[in-house]
Amino acid sequence: MRTGLFVCAVCVLLLAGAATAATPQENAARVTVTGFVVDPAVLMPGDVATVTVTVKNTADESVPLRNARMFTERNIAILDDPYQTFGAIGPGNEVSFTFTVQASSGDGIYYPPFVIDFRDAGSLRYPVTVKVEDTEPRLAIVARPDSFTAGKKETVRVTVSNPRSGEINGVSVVPSGDGIESTPTSAFIGALAPDGKAEVSFNITPSAETDLTLTVNYRNGNNQRSTSAVMPIMFSNNKKQAEILVSGIEVIRDGGIYHASGDVTNAGLEVAKAVVITAGSPAVPVDPNRVYPVASLDPDDLSNFEVTFTAENSTSVPLVIEYKDADGNNYRSTVQISIGSGAAIPETNGSFPGWAIVLIVVVIVAVGGVIVYSWKKAQQNSE
Repeated sequence: MRTGLFVCAVCVLLLAGAATAATPQENAARVTVTGFVVDPAVLMPGDVATVTVTVKNTADESVPLRNARMFTERNIAILDDPYQTFGAIGPGNEVSFTFTVQASSGDGIYYPPFVIDFRDAGSLRYPVTVKVEDTEPRLAIVARPDSFTAGKKETVRVTVSNPRSGEINGVSVVPSGDGIESTPTSAFIGALAPDGKAEVSFNITPSAETDLTLTVNYRNGNNQRSTSAVMPIMFSNNKKQAEILVSGIEVIRDGGIYHASGDVTNAGLEVAKAVVITAGSPAVPVDPNRVYPVASLDPDDLSNFEVTFTAENSTSVPLVIEYKDADGNNYRSTVQISIGSGAAIPETNGSFPGWAIVLIVVVIVAVGGVIVYSWKKAQQNSE
């Protein structure tokens, strides 16, 4: 009797358990996509990206799978199929599936489907959003000189901006061009967020008229890309540079050495540094003022100078003025000055001229006469 009751109780429990157990279809229905990540977040045409889809089993039992796949949709091609077979997802577990995709061309938002085939019940289909933009970073020249001069260093400032809806990384700017010397040779910016921008500067020294190419290198995800802008470099006169004017020249000659003095003025709009003045060939600079250092001349500043030199068989010589600008670039100009006889004092050659000797004799005779007269007068008075 008791044995029969025990058997009946067991049967009732088994029937109750069978009645409450979920079907494979019900368990499969509790497998859901919890999210996905596309890297890079926004592709450019031709870019390769990874799509990672996360799936969670919220059922109380394991759910067996046949496979997990992603399918090509319009401009988004699927490059691999790594989950042709798959085991099961345990109860409460999450599993990530990663695929490699490539955008072919054209802006837009695309939805390649992610599909899980269950072993015992149908399939799960989920559209993944993939954005494609062909917009590139933009480079703008925000400051450049009014003119370039061969061999002179000038500053060029550029701004790189990111108008895309996704971040770009590893951003750098490289200037190049025939006859171009740049300091620095490149500038690293790093990451640029959407609508972000950064500014960099270069000191550009051209040796000839050329095109300055500014190349922006960057990464979109793992895709290396670049874009460029070209700035022509044409030579012309710098309207602001220092301009040294010489005035009030006086030349005198003393014992075979010429002394040239005068004033120098900076008539430009930029400072002239390390100004030095000397006489050029055929003149030969000599002490005490072979070279005259004026030092620095601000705009509208004036300073005097004096240089000494010798010159044989010449009626004029060049006065050479050298100076530097604030960037250390060298400048040189010359002014021709006359050293004709009108500016010379006759040489003495170390002896008195004849008229001076005559004058001395006359003075001696006159003094002697006065002395003799005074002596005779004194004798007469004593008698």
